[in-house]
This record gives sequence, structure tokens and C-alpha cells, in this order.
Amino acid sequence: MTGPAVWRANVQRMYVWRALTMMHFFAGALVPFFTDWGGLTLPQLFLLQAWFFLWTFLLEVPTGAVADKFGRKASLICANVCLLTATAIYATGKGLPRFCLAEVIWAASAALASGADEAMIYDSLKACGEEARSKKALATLASFDIGAIAFAAPVGSLMAAHWGLNVPMLAMFVPFSLGLLLSLTLREPPTEEEGPKPAYREIISRGVRYFASHRPLRALAFDSVTIWMLSFMIVWLFQARLKELGIGVGVYGFVTMAMTLSQIAILSSPDRVERFFGGTRRYLIWSAVIPGLAFLALPFATNPWAACALFVLIPAFGLSRSVVISNYMNKHIGSAQRATVLSTVGMARQLMGAAALLTVGLLTKISLGWTFTALGVAILACAWASSVEEAHLTGA
Repeated sequence: MTGPAVWRANVQRMYVWRALTMMHFFAGALVPFFTDWGGLTLPQLFLLQAWFFLWTFLLEVPTGAVADKFGRKASLICANVCLLTATAIYATGKGLPRFCLAEVIWAASAALASGADEAMIYDSLKACGEEARSKKALATLASFDIGAIAFAAPVGSLMAAHWGLNVPMLAMFVPFSLGLLLSLTLREPPTEEEGPKPAYREIISRGVRYFASHRPLRALAFDSVTIWMLSFMIVWLFQARLKELGIGVGVYGFVTMAMTLSQIAILSSPDRVERFFGGTRRYLIWSAVIPGLAFLALPFATNPWAACALFVLIPAFGLSRSVVISNYMNKHIGSAQRATVLSTVGMARQLMGAAALLTVGLLTKISLGWTFTALGVAILACAWASSVEEAHLTGA
């Protein structure tokens, strides 16, 4: 392949790579894996996840600079290697110290991929003159991401119910290994910067300064990071709530599938969804208000079907909206700094994630009902505090 076909193939391969590396079979038995098999309490589980987000925060900008210095391809290959290593540690033993080590390596994988994957897509489209397709392409990337979980979660929950809670983790070696092979076939897209690349330290400094001085980027990042992270807490809470309601582990993966498919439904046509709500700005408002109200309703949803409907609403709007925002953020960033700046945003997300997980872990000691209420109030407060303006959504 030559010319534009090379970069279009890059985009297609990134879709498949994301799907393979997100084939998380253990998502169908996420909480039971850590608690019933791993021996952790629910508060310890949230402490472990806070540890993961803390390390992702510490590694986010340095690994983003790796992508800008050595290339997006190199960063994605390293991410895949770390993913395989962490999975091996998790699948072959248990206990909090061992899990903490695995989370550090998994955090390195997440940080290496963060920013580099979207930068690979965006700059590949730019190289073939199809930058206008970026919103749809990034939405498709996210759809492959959550589509993989939608497939893997129910399969994993059935694996866990029939063969053991650690079997889904072992099964992930297959797609992760295929992902590593695929990452070796990617082509590095050109950037706007010609000549020798600047020093590693300068890349980090430049990216952070760019973000700190750019008001539209800061506003978009705040809106994306806060609502996404607070909505993300449902991933760690819904299985505990289903257990309270007397639902067995074999069902958990199918609820996860519904939660992920709802996001695909939103992301399959982001322009149409925005028009339905009356424009991008109004969509961003409603996609925060809906999960906020759903969290507030969860303490009163004692019927499993009603609870599951709310579980689906929260990620459908609270998680998918960040993909739309990411498209507008990319329009404010030059190619040479793209991975580092996106990693700076990711760093803010991870820092907030660590704080949110610690807080939620403490709240679960009181009750899940109070935890849901606190999250709903926090989401609505962040939506009210958002400073995103129409001008920020034009790329001007």
C-alpha cells in the first residue's frame, strides 16, 4: 500500500488493536475476582484502584512524551507488553501486595496507550487529508473499545461461574498477544515538526505549558474529566449492588454488556445525538444531568430490573460524552504536542480518579445508597460548574 491507503489502514488496524487489548473477560466477574477469589474487602478494592490511578497519574505525562519523542507505534507496543506482564501476575497468584505490583504495570500500560492511540488515529487521518473524519473515527475507536468489553464480559462471567473466578483473567492472554503482533504492523504517521525531535524534558515542558496556557482546553478537560470519572464509579459499584439484590455472578457480564452497548448506541452517530439534544453544548449539559439523576435514583431502585436500567443510563451518557469532547480538544492541539497534551489531560483524570476512588471506598463502609447519592450530587455540581462555551467547540 502507498499514499493515503497506508494511513487509512493504520486507522483500521487501530480499531482492531483497541478491541483486542480491551477484550477484558474478567470484567464479567470484576468485583468477585478481587473479593471472593483475591480475598480483598470492597474498601480494599477501591484502595487498590486508587493505587492504580495514582500510578497512571505519575506515569501519564512521561509516557505521553515517549510517544512524542519515540513515536506513537513504540508507545503502543510498550503498552501491550506491559499489559501481558500485568495479566500474568494477576492470573497466577493472589493477595494485596501482588495485586499492587500488577496494578503498577497495568498503569504503565494504560499511560503508554493514553493519548498515543488517539494521536495515532488523528495524525493518520491528517496524513491522508481526512482530518474532517476525526469525530467519527474517534467515536468508532471508542465503540470498538466498549464493543470488545460487551462481547468479553458475558463470556467471562460464564467462564467464572463454570470454571473459576481467575479463568477469565487467564483467557485474556490470547487477545492481548494478538494485539501485540498487530501493533508491530502499524506505520508511524508524520507530524508537523520537521528535523530532529527536541529533548525528552523539553517535550514534557512544552506540552504542559501549552495545556496550562490554553483556556478552552482547560474548560473542555474539566468538563470531560470530572463527569467521566464520577460516572466511571458505577463500573466498580454495580456488581456489589446486584449482589445485595441477590443476583448471581453469571448475570454480571450481561449487565456489563448492556452498559457497553448503550455507549455504542450513543457513539454510533454522535452528530445525530447532538442534534437531538439541540446542539453540542446542550448535549454536554444533558449527558451530565442524566447520569447525575440516575445515581440519585439508585438507592430507591430495589427492583433488579429498575436498578439495571439505571446502571445502563449512567455509562451511556456519562462515559460516551468524553469521546465527543476529545474530538474538540484535538482541534486545539498541534500534532507535535498532541500525545503529550492529551496525556496531561489524562494525568488530571487519573489524579481525580485516585481521590474519587479513595472517597468512594470510604463511603461504601457506610452504605452503597449513600455512595450513589454522593456521586449523583457531585456530578450535578460539576455540570453546573462547567465553563465550556460554544466557541470552545469550534476549534477556534
